[in-house]
Amino acid sequence: MATVHNNRNWKIKIYPDDHAPPHFHVQTPDGESFVQIDGLRVLGRGAEGKALKEALQWAKNHTGDLWRIWYEQNRRT
Repeated sequence: MATVHNNRNWKIKIYPDDHAPPHFHVQTPDGESFVQIDGLRVLGRGAEGKALKEALQWAKNHTGDLWRIWYEQNRRT
């Protein structure tokens, strides 16, 4: 698992060999959401709203990094 970014109240993680579509996980003390990289669409909610909003803003500015890490962690042989 790659922790892509760590903030005080939230973390963005990408898991190896994860399912499609390409996505990342936003973890907060209250729960976890997962977000599709393409379009930053929230697919599953659980993370605290304010923290999720901050994480989405970070992701918007680092989409290229998210794609690169997704493909590094999810290479299909």
